[in-house]
Amino acid sequence: MKKIIYLFAVVSFLISAELKITSKFFNYDSKKLESIFKGDVNATKRSDNILCNELIVYFNKNKKPIKYIAIGNVRFIFKMDENSTYKGKTDKLTYLLMTGEIILNGNAFIKKIETNESISGDIIKINRITKNIEVEGNKKPVNIIIKVDE
Repeated sequence: MKKIIYLFAVVSFLISAELKITSKFFNYDSKKLESIFKGDVNATKRSDNILCNELIVYFNKNKKPIKYIAIGNVRFIFKMDENSTYKGKTDKLTYLLMTGEIILNGNAFIKKIETNESISGDIIKINRITKNIEVEGNKKPVNIIIKVDE
């Protein structure tokens, strides 16, 4: 019985984590169910971190976050799993919490810290659940650097 309670506590901890946001300006619109943060925005949840000029957090009717949009000079670190930490930058980042999809729009660049492999393109889509990555290069070609052992 103690193992079941322990497992439940661990799962609850992993699912729910505190999102801490600091900024110079904050506005909450209860009708639109959104919060807007502007100026030196720093959002942290566990080991994930987003720095940007503006962050909009969208909520469902139960006031649970469902989507983040970071705009302007976006820099980030996401720990996907124990072996994969991605660091990068983009003009705009959209994070859909329910599907685990992270969409980077404009001057998108990510680097896997553990291997120093990197990808750049106009649009990069990362899915935290499926671990899939898709890259589009509309204006510039897609660039990928892969570590190869010979």
